[in-house]
Amino acid sequence: MKYIPGVAWVALLALGCATGPAGAQSVDIKTIVSVGGPPVVLNQNSQLNMAGVFMIGGSTSATVTQNGTNNATGILQFGGTNSASIGQAGMNNFAFVGQTGQSATSLVSQLGTMNTGAVVQFSAVNNSTIVQNAP
Repeated sequence: MKYIPGVAWVALLALGCATGPAGAQSVDIKTIVSVGGPPVVLNQNSQLNMAGVFMIGGSTSATVTQNGTNNATGILQFGGTNSASIGQAGMNNFAFVGQTGQSATSLVSQLGTMNTGAVVQFSAVNNSTIVQNAP
């Protein structure tokens, strides 16, 4: 039997999903790195949504909205004033927010069968809300 490296298997799997029948699972994966940039707003509507946002700057702001079967978001913010908002609707939802600065505000809202959310804040002023609902 011929050996196929792990990277080749991942490529074949991705190709199979991309060129499969109309009922194949759709995937949307985004990684955003922002240094002193404008606010990040990301909307994802695939069956599998994954987002990673890493921000450094005086004032950071990120909003991620995901509607799909499986949703995962990680936001890391290092700034003076940090703001993060994650909205997820799907069967399985995972959200993580990490913030360090003078003030940190975050909101995580999840509607699904299995919801996991965590907020870690290291700031002088911290405000966080996690709302999880199962249908």
